[in-house]
Parts: sequence; structure tokens; C-alpha cells
Amino acid sequence: MLLFHMPRKPDIGLGRRALLFGGIAASALAGRSALAIDRLKIGGEHGTIDFSIGNTRIFSTTGSFKDWRGMVDVDEADIPKSRVDVRINTKSVEMLDSQQTAMLKDADFFDVEDFPEMTFHSKSVQRTGGNKLKVTGEVTLRGITKPMVLDISVTDRKPDAPAGARYARFRGEGKIKRSEFGMTKYIDVVGDVVDISIRAEAWR
Repeated sequence: MLLFHMPRKPDIGLGRRALLFGGIAASALAGRSALAIDRLKIGGEHGTIDFSIGNTRIFSTTGSFKDWRGMVDVDEADIPKSRVDVRINTKSVEMLDSQQTAMLKDADFFDVEDFPEMTFHSKSVQRTGGNKLKVTGEVTLRGITKPMVLDISVTDRKPDAPAGARYARFRGEGKIKRSEFGMTKYIDVVGDVVDISIRAEAWR
């Protein structure tokens, strides 16, 4: 029975102070957790996505996508929790000349009318060096999803950059096989492997 006996005048102030300090601590931890992840914007306004195919004397060409945007979550405290999501407007593809551009937009290649968007979603992020990362993810193109690896280098990082300012510059390199996405026309002459190069700035 003594366990349930309470004094007639409990120290209410002590309880209130404990609740107050507990609330402050919880708020601080929540704030710290929120600040651990930097959500950044990337896109065609401050970057390029280029690609090249063919490395023979018979054929070699380059192109780019002009309209694309994405989001990067950077968790410096736990890099594997970082992630990348990118969406590309396939109609924005541009080649060296208008004939090549029109060809890549038709049904044998990007088929932009039926598949107006190409996406990349990361599945894992691994630090491989001081400013180098390996991002493993999935590319969806022409309704087909395949794995892809990007080797990323980050430079000119400014973690204290305010909202609306540049946070860092980065570049990424990767490869895909176009045959895996049903683009097999002229493959014997043009080649199968497409090299992808990303140069961009990430903004808060």
C-alpha cells in the first residue's frame, strides 16, 4: 500500500520542469535529425546530361537532354541513407543535327510519344573516397527498368549555403546498353553501349 501513498502537496514545479526540459531535448533532437538530411534540387537550368555512342571510325556521335530535373537527399551522418531521383523529358533530346534528333525521337529509339519520360531512382549510395560516391540505381526507359551505376565526384561543396543558393557541384559517369531497352536498330554499325555524362550544380 505504501507504493500508492502520495504526499498531500506534491512538488508540481519539479514535474513541470522535467516536462519542460524533456520537451526542449526532444525538440533539439528532432531539429538535429531534420538538419542531418540536406534536400537539394538539380536540373537542366544548372546542369547537363550528355551521352555518346560509337567509338569507331564508322560512327561516333553525341547528344544531350535539355529538360530534366531531380532531387538529391544528402545524409552526411549516414551516407547510405542518401538518395537520388531524376526525371528526364525524352522529347528534349538533341543531337548534332536535326535529322539525328528526329531519328532518336521515333519509335525505334526513345519513342517519345509513347514514353515521354525517362527516370533514374537510386537504390544505394556508397562513399568510395573523400569526395567520390558510387550510386547504384534503376533506369526506366521505354517502359523497361534496368540497373545502372553512376560514379559521382563532388566539388566546391558549401554545406552552409542558404536556401536558394548553390550547395555543390558534381559530375557523374555511367553506362547503359541500349539493346536492353529495345533499341536495337543499327546496333551492328552504331554500337550498343551508351556512355552517360552528368555535369550539374545542386541547389538548396
